Amino acid sequence: MKKLISYVCIAACSALFISCKSSNILSANFEADAIGQPPATNLSGAPDGDVIQFNPGLIPQLKVQNSIAAGEKALHLMNFPVNLGPHNRWIGFRSIGTNLASTIWFMYTAKNTNPSGNVMIDIADGAGCLMTRMRIHSNGEVRLAKNLMDNYTDLIGNIGQNKHTVIFTTSPSTLKYNVTILQTGGEAITAENKPMITENALEFANPAHPSISFSHASTGSGDHHYVIESVTISKKKPN
Repeated sequence: MKKLISYVCIAACSALFISCKSSNILSANFEADAIGQPPATNLSGAPDGDVIQFNPGLIPQLKVQNSIAAGEKALHLMNFPVNLGPHNRWIGFRSIGTNLASTIWFMYTAKNTNPSGNVMIDIADGAGCLMTRMRIHSNGEVRLAKNLMDNYTDLIGNIGQNKHTVIFTTSPSTLKYNVTILQTGGEAITAENKPMITENALEFANPAHPSISFSHASTGSGDHHYVIESVTISKKKPN
């Protein structure tokens, strides 16, 4: 009987470990990256196969630096001029393959420093079909695009230059999403039941590689840094 209980406990612990290990389909914190260099495209640690994607011409805008939090690092996305068109000025975080039948959570922590232009954030299936589009303006306004042709007319709040954690809760099967923004020195921002950019769930890739991408809307002197501390894409609700 004791042996049976031991086997049951081991099986339960193993299942819990596998569940925790497999819930994140992308995890990036830049701790393994060299200071002063762009981030490695193959992310270290679990899961195996999540990647960062960017055009090599974007490298002048990408530099890993020490974070304001002691002992940690962050990716600085800087608005230096680069010889690339707007469609090629994105850095994307692409998860391992999964289906979109269940909820997918996208979470990242960042800070907008010396803003002189807008920062754009796209969430997609990894194959070109957009779920959400968000834009952070230089004055701190946060706006969502209602559809592919909409010029970010949905104002949901203002984050100023506060450090912020953004959580997108996406349900591709119902074509709806929520977004929550937690900020230091300011009130939480919540927008719920928003329609996705893609209007037909059958257009999403299967399997998909859920992705979140960032870009400066315009280039400048390089003083404007969007400082990204961590990025996670998960099939489990964040704590």
